[in-house]
Amino acid sequence: MFHFFRRERAKVVYSSDYIYGLPTAGDHQTFDLMKYKKIKDQLVKEKVLKRYNILRPDLCPYEDLKLVHTEAYLKSLQDPLHVSKLLRLTDVDLLYNSILEYYRAVTGGTLLATAYALKWNVPTFNLGGGYHHAHPDKAEGFCLINDVAIAIQKFRNLHRVQRFMIIDLDYHQGNGNLLFFKDDPDVYTFSMHADCWVEIDRDHNKDILLSSGIKDDEYMLILKRELTNTCRFFKPEAVFYIAGSDPYEKDTLADMKISRKGMLERNLYVFAKVRKHKIPLIILAGGGYGKHSWEIYYDFISYCLKNNLSSIKINDDEFLY
Repeated sequence: MFHFFRRERAKVVYSSDYIYGLPTAGDHQTFDLMKYKKIKDQLVKEKVLKRYNILRPDLCPYEDLKLVHTEAYLKSLQDPLHVSKLLRLTDVDLLYNSILEYYRAVTGGTLLATAYALKWNVPTFNLGGGYHHAHPDKAEGFCLINDVAIAIQKFRNLHRVQRFMIIDLDYHQGNGNLLFFKDDPDVYTFSMHADCWVEIDRDHNKDILLSSGIKDDEYMLILKRELTNTCRFFKPEAVFYIAGSDPYEKDTLADMKISRKGMLERNLYVFAKVRKHKIPLIILAGGGYGKHSWEIYYDFISYCLKNNLSSIKINDDEFLY
């Protein structure tokens, strides 16, 4: 049985391990690995988040990694040179062996966020995660480990819940999740993106390809319409929201034109849409590049920590916050 408190407060998952292990070199040079720490530090500085209220995860156990990934693939990730090639890193010390530990740390964060959200039915943010491109036997798109798929498999095995929805609003299609769950009617994958990595005809999937340069009003019109139709069709017991910040107009690798205000509107819409039905919600950072990326996820978490979450309401004709 889930518990719901009228004056609920969102929870935040973070570990200092999130800032170690993934060099900002090569193709990663536009990725600000410190953005998660920046978010945490700013929330603490503003006194909207107390340090003792931060949920601190353990590394994801290897047994849990094997719920999704093959043993041969996991063994290959023990080789720093191989990992460097997978992530297209340059000038990396070959003895540098903590990259996998970084992904284990953030995946541990997704597991902890899921456990907390399912137990207490309190919306829970992980300051990282959403590695939606990773496959069981290979890395793709800077994603080594598929944390969402691992969390779904783990908590299904524990018989906590069975039906999940993944709402993925990263700039890039969540092809890893789509392929992994392509034959699973109890996982619905919903994605709005500007690049399509794979096409699959699947009843429990909604892929919406957006145009480059799309702006706030059109984006929100499509999101409201499509997500509302999806929620009429599929009734999840828990939702993962990959809140990628790369649709933001200042993102250095993407080309959508969503304003900072529009990004907050998007995030609060999804939040309210899910919580309207008291469904457990796990929120992950997803992608986002450049020096302003951290501000988008910060705005979302800050709003949810500063406000009574039950007061965040919507209707599907007009968004109110």
